[in-house]
Amino acid sequence: MTEKAHILIVDDEEIIRSILKKLLLTMGHEVTTASGSEEAIALIEQQRPDIILLDIVLPGDNSMNIVQTVRQPHKHHTAIVMISGHDNLDTMAKYIQAGADDFLLKPFNATLFRARVGRILTEINARKTIRQLQSRLAESELKLHMAEQAQETFCSKLSHDLNNSLTGIMMSAEMALMEELPETTVHAINEIIQSSDEINAIIKSHRATIGSNSDQQSDDPDEMLAGS
Repeated sequence: MTEKAHILIVDDEEIIRSILKKLLLTMGHEVTTASGSEEAIALIEQQRPDIILLDIVLPGDNSMNIVQTVRQPHKHHTAIVMISGHDNLDTMAKYIQAGADDFLLKPFNATLFRARVGRILTEINARKTIRQLQSRLAESELKLHMAEQAQETFCSKLSHDLNNSLTGIMMSAEMALMEELPETTVHAINEIIQSSDEINAIIKSHRATIGSNSDQQSDDPDEMLAGS
């Protein structure tokens, strides 16, 4: 089943616009028509059609103007199909180079026309899927980067706070050992000092790991020069 699309027909001949519109409506598509370039460009800006069926012979060579407008950088992902009454290869090449996607020759064969429109819609949907996946990938990479930064900040603050606490514990324990205490108390205090040393070693190891990861992420020569 062909997905419904919004298709703009641009042709200065009313009979052609009418025939194509009826055919596309029977295929289940939404159809808009325009008789000239100014009207067409306004509709393109307002409605962002999926496909433009564009007559190659518009007054004043305005069909090329439409192609160039649609193909401006970061403008639209609209597919452009040129409608022509002749198969001049030089003309076809000129429009393909400007950004047209395909050609349809008059008179139309309904079966071929449906097949061409269906193929173009398949390509549009494939490109749309790729853009969505690329967007989701970029979003995931950004979230991962933010999570890594948050984790690094949290771990750095946590190690700082723990280090302060351990310093206080060890100093208090060492001061307590200056007093005459029962052997069991001295043993317990020494165990506290030993445990504090072990925790401090873990914190230092974790800091070294974070520092190593940060160095790897900023291994860009320009960044290294900036920091030197």
